[in-house]
Amino acid sequence: MTQKLETDLYEISIRFYCALLEKSLRLEAQVRRDELFAASLEHAGHRRRHHRLIQAQRDDARRIRDFLADSRIRIR
Repeated sequence: MTQKLETDLYEISIRFYCALLEKSLRLEAQVRRDELFAASLEHAGHRRRHHRLIQAQRDDARRIRDFLADSRIRIR
């Protein structure tokens, strides 16, 4: 894995950083709730579709976290 140079980082405001972090935390909390709900579903098709939703939420949260890891906060 190659290390990112500081010039490769996205420069974002603290407000935007906090909003994205909050969004990823909400998605991760929703995943936990949806996993509990999926366990109560009886129909295999419903469970399968719900697990696809859970995976999409995980992917979105990971994408946001990766973006934040590749960002630096602009101080001005």
